[in-house]
Amino acid sequence: MTDWEVLLSAFGLVFLAELGDKTQLAAVAQTCRYRQPWAVFAGASLALTAATALGVAGGHVLSHIVPPSLFRAGATLGFVVMGLLVAREAWKSRGEEASVICLEGEAPSHRWGWKAFFSTFGLLFFAELGDKTQLAVLALSGRESSPWVVFCGGALALVVVTALGVAGGDRLVRLVPERVLLAVSAAVFVGMGVLMGIGIW
Repeated sequence: MTDWEVLLSAFGLVFLAELGDKTQLAAVAQTCRYRQPWAVFAGASLALTAATALGVAGGHVLSHIVPPSLFRAGATLGFVVMGLLVAREAWKSRGEEASVICLEGEAPSHRWGWKAFFSTFGLLFFAELGDKTQLAVLALSGRESSPWVVFCGGALALVVVTALGVAGGDRLVRLVPERVLLAVSAAVFVGMGVLMGIGIW
């Protein structure tokens, strides 16, 4: 695969997986709580980028320790299992709506708030550790020769999803039902796992 194909694959996978995910909802909730969108956006973006860097570094290191065929088999199984778990989540969420509601009140502030920044950074960094998107970039970076490209694609996707959540507030996460987002994400994970398993991707 070319670097552009790797970049687009990482971006697309992470973007679809993260829409409506708990980390995006957490960013929305922080924006509703602090009314300081710039501080929340910066804290969330830095936290998610750091978690993505850890995932990419872990995948790159593992690819030099684990034999390529074993790494591919593990990544294939990981993608399929993640897809099935997300599908189970989609099935359980039928009829449920996003749980974040911004109450009308104080208008968003354009001033910087360190409390909002650090609170958001800590919350989202630990929420993202071991998350499906971090595991996805770990698998992608382990099988690609350009881990930096995987990092750029994954980090960019997370920053865009965070920006959509912070800018759109709770209205955004209600545009598409959560179960639809989860179902699409599950299909993408399983599909990529199957393609990886049969050697097409």
